[in-house]
Amino acid sequence: MKFTKKHGIMTLGAFAVLFIFACLPKRKMQLPPAEETVYTVKTQKITRSDLQEYLRLNGTVKAENTISVYPDMAGKLTRVPVTLGSYVKKGQLIAEVDPSSPGTYYTSSPVYAPIEGYITSLPLTTGTTVSTSSEIATIGNIKSLQIECKIPESKIAVLQNGLTAEVTLEAYKKESFPAHIFRISPVVDETSRSKQVYFIFDTDDSRINAGMYVKIRLNTVLHENVITIPTDCIQTQNNQKFVYVYDADSKTVSCRNITTGATVDGLAEVTEGLNDDEIIITSGMQVLSDGVKVREIGSQERENAEGGQ
Repeated sequence: MKFTKKHGIMTLGAFAVLFIFACLPKRKMQLPPAEETVYTVKTQKITRSDLQEYLRLNGTVKAENTISVYPDMAGKLTRVPVTLGSYVKKGQLIAEVDPSSPGTYYTSSPVYAPIEGYITSLPLTTGTTVSTSSEIATIGNIKSLQIECKIPESKIAVLQNGLTAEVTLEAYKKESFPAHIFRISPVVDETSRSKQVYFIFDTDDSRINAGMYVKIRLNTVLHENVITIPTDCIQTQNNQKFVYVYDADSKTVSCRNITTGATVDGLAEVTEGLNDDEIIITSGMQVLSDGVKVREIGSQERENAEGGQ
């Protein structure tokens, strides 16, 4: 292809256009401002309430002034003229033991009731060979019942006479019976590392029988009129506990260090760091940081109110 004068002019023109565009001032492209992230949360207004600490225990209902009866001589149990639940007087015959051996003269060794009361246990049957350490029967006053239970050594610091308790029986699981501590053993058992504690019922009830297994809620330390918050909303970092406090005016949250005390059933006592009527974040706090904007989608108070309707 031949290069003509016309082609040269066109080429020079193209270069001129490119030169002009290159010399023009560059304008920056303006992007739309980034939207600030807003997190959805649930809140709860801080209130004060009583926080009751307690221990869960197991025990057995027993007759007060219970005593075990043993024979004076070893031999074979030949007769038991009483039955479980029988009322006996002091000195009444409750069993007979044959202490004789083959080839010797037969004589009966009687066993008498050492106190007045009711037969609460007859562990042996006629024909059983017994020794002087074999328990023939147990006698007690079943009209005056008590509960016996053991409390671990690690929990005995809170024990004192008069502490109240709610007792439930296997036969009446939906009902509780009030009781209180009236005696505490002065020693710790070396084997079980526990103390024996005794309760009495506050009222008489014919449904309660000696020998029943019971579950006990023993009320210990009461923290009155304290700030409590759900333990689920407490965060921990570098051994420091904190929560997020909600500002309803700015729709933002702030990180607040706190000090906690007792914890009971998912509620924690706050001893430092929070004030009355402040609002804390109870859900969605895992993605928050100090100063971020949030949108409240619910509160614990409203959920409790709706649930109670």
